[in-house]
Order: sequence, then C-alpha cells, then structure tokens
Amino acid sequence: MKKLLLLFMFPMALNAQVVGTWKLAPQAGALGVGPALGDISWWSNSLGDVATRSCLFDDSISFDANGNMTHYMDGQTWLEGWQGMNPEGCGTPVAPHNGSNPATYAYDATNNTLSVFGLGAHMGLAKVINGAELTNPVNAADTIVYMASISNGGNTMTLDINFGTGYWRFVYNRTQLIPVANYNITFRVDMAQYAGNTANGVFVNGSFNGWCGSCNPMVNTSGSLWEVTLPLAPGAYEYKFTVDGWNDQENFTGTEPCIDPINDGFNNRYYVVAGDATLPAVCFASCDVCTNATTFRVNMNDFVAGGGSTAPGVFLNGTFNGWCGNCTPMADVDMDGVWEVMVPLPVGNIEYKFTVDGWATSEQFVGGEPCTITTGGFTNRAASITTASTMPVVCWESCVDCPAGVDELNENGIVIAPNPASSVLNVSAKSEIQSIVMYDVNGRLVQSVSNNGASASINVSNMNHGLYLVSVTTNKGVYTQRVIVE
Repeated sequence: MKKLLLLFMFPMALNAQVVGTWKLAPQAGALGVGPALGDISWWSNSLGDVATRSCLFDDSISFDANGNMTHYMDGQTWLEGWQGMNPEGCGTPVAPHNGSNPATYAYDATNNTLSVFGLGAHMGLAKVINGAELTNPVNAADTIVYMASISNGGNTMTLDINFGTGYWRFVYNRTQLIPVANYNITFRVDMAQYAGNTANGVFVNGSFNGWCGSCNPMVNTSGSLWEVTLPLAPGAYEYKFTVDGWNDQENFTGTEPCIDPINDGFNNRYYVVAGDATLPAVCFASCDVCTNATTFRVNMNDFVAGGGSTAPGVFLNGTFNGWCGNCTPMADVDMDGVWEVMVPLPVGNIEYKFTVDGWATSEQFVGGEPCTITTGGFTNRAASITTASTMPVVCWESCVDCPAGVDELNENGIVIAPNPASSVLNVSAKSEIQSIVMYDVNGRLVQSVSNNGASASINVSNMNHGLYLVSVTTNKGVYTQRVIVE
C-alpha cells in the first residue's frame, strides 16, 4: 500500500509547480511566432493588442492538484477566420475549443513539458497543435504537448510549440503570485571597445553588494562578452561595471537613458528588479550594445546566368533585422555582379540569407552545407559575429564564391546542349573529349564521365532541378559552362 501511495503522489508532486490559475501575460510578446525556438520575429502581439484582444487575455486556465484542467472564457474569446469569424475579433467560443469538454494535464519537470488532454484543450491559441495549425474546428486535437519553462520564482510559465514550419510561444502569469525572496538577474557587458586590459577580471558593483570591488567577478563567456547571475530581492538598484576590482570603472555624464534618476552626484546604471531577467549585453560605459561593422557580399552572376533577374534588388535578411524583407537592400556599385551591404551588428550568433525583390525569391539550401544551420525546419546561413569584418564573397545558394573562368573562350568548338536540359545532356567538340564533370553550385561533384571520342551524352533525368557547372576537358584545355536542369 505504501508503494501505491508513493506512485499516486509522484505525478501530483510534479504537477504542483503549475497548480493554480494562469492568464496570458498582459505584455507585448505574450503571443508570438517565428522560424526558430524562442524567435518571435514573424509576429507578436503589441501592448495595444492586450486591450484589443482583451477577450483572450482575460481567459483563465486553472490546473488543480488532481490533474484536472479548467479553461474559463467568460462567454467571449478571440476568434479567427478558421472558426468562422471574419474579420478576426471577440466572439462566443467555438466548440470544441470552448472549455466545455473535460480536460486533464500533466507537467513533466524533468523533460520540461506540459501536456493537455481532452478534445479542444489548449493553451495560447486554439489553432496551434503539434506539427500543424488547424484550418477547421472539426480537426481539433485531443492531446497537445508544449515545451514548458517556469521562471520568476514559479510565477511565469513560457510555452513553446512547433507547428511544422516554425514555433509559437505563449507566456502566462499566475493570477495569484507566489511570494519570491529573490529573482535571478544576469548582468552582461561587452568589453569589445574597452581599450584597457581585462586580464585581472571584469566585475559588477552596485548597491546590492555594497560596491565591494571584487566580490562579484564576471565570467568571460565568449569573445568580449562577460556575465554573472546574482539573486536579488525585488526593488531598485544602482550599479556599474568595473575592471580589476576598482582599478577602472565606467564613467557617465548623467544624461544617458540607463542612468539612475537619483540626484546624489553619482552617475550609475539603474535597474528595477521585478522578476527573473537577463539584461542586454551593453557596451562598457554605454547604454547601448557594441556594434561591429560587418560587410556581407554575394555574387549574383550565376543567378543571372541561370535566368534570374536582380533588377528588383538584392536584399539581406536575418535574425538581426527580423527577416524583414526589403529593409536591408544591397548594392552592386561597380556593376561586377557582386552585391554588398554593411550592417552594424552586436557580438553573437546570427542566421541570414540573401533574397531578391524582398521575399519574392530567396536562397534555398538542402541542409548540411558547411555555412548553414537548420533550426525548426529552416536552413539558413549562419555566422558568429565577434568583431568588425568583411565576409568572404559567396555565390548565390553556395558557401563559396562562383567558380572563376566560367564561359571562357571556347577554342575547341565545344557544344553543350540542350540548355536547359531535362533528360539527356549532349556534349560535342572538334577534337577528342578527355573528361566531363558536373558540379552543383556548392562545388560538389555530381557526375564524372571519362571519354575517348568527340561526343558524349550525360543522363540528367534523375538530378535535382537547378543550376550546374559542366567542365569539359580536351587537349585545348578546360571549358566550363552553366547548365540548367529542369
């Protein structure tokens, strides 16, 4: 009997961390969606949406100690087109997403998941389920599993869910807060533009540690970034970053926006602790992040040779500009087919890609290329920004520059046809062809043919559609031509 009792109590003990009533946090970004986990750059609610969508933000979800879940909507919630509301707006909840069906839940603190069970049971937006977004209420799920993290002393719950092409994030707060003695505050500073020596350490000093000098050393986490996490009670604090104890310190004029409002003759940084927080990695002696002039360059010659047009403009899109489409235009000043743009970027990891005409045409990668990273089903270029730099020139959809010597003088009368090709590619020359090789735009060998005659054929029927380079070797040298397989 004791063993059975323990087994019964175990899930209840796990659920205890979420037992209580929760509502969407009345803040910007409580609802958001984007291409990767934690990235809500595609869309997120504004502070004004909290009032506009008040019928959603006042919905409450209660979890009891026995594993039961209650979704209370007070007769109104936010409805979308797939639920018959056009335009979107407040309306009577639509079954089965109206909280009327019995629902249960399970919180797994080990795997950081929150699972809800029952037809129509959901968190955040009703349309979001694992691997998809609903287009009709009749397709409602009876089980949804969210990635869950608890913060702010147990008062904030952040839920993430992959819906196939990206991630939604929902942020909830308890309606009755658990008293918290301390919150975890992570201080960060970027020493990239500091001219002195940091060999003896970087420190944070403030009213929370009596301006003690070297009692709160920071850790050099990567490159020029230093950080430390301290447990602080709720309240307002003054602080600043120092080097080697108090041998050097930040100096401010008092007009900066991050400086304390206290007129005591000292100009210090100022922060009000109200929950767990990771502060921005500000530049030493500045309220802003350090930026590094980073120049991106892409060779569009193969793109144009393959039938594309750069007339609508070439653009840079990435995590640093919210994948905004056409807000970061590039330029080909010397008309050599290489487009460039300089962007000031903070230290850190970025994802990006080149596009044409905003988002009308974008680079596509298969994944696994040395310059790319695949996150949440999306494959983008990746880079780590550590200092001001000029990126190497890369060919469109390639990790390297476009091959040199393409379409050079054809001294041997080599003909490669048809172009585009769909099934067979025929190659002929005035003299003996020694070899034929095909490369994709990433420089990877696709086919290789040895030959001892003046003509040859290559089967391309099973190849992926796209642009390839065909190099033909004769006694006159090597001739390379761009070929499209369609």
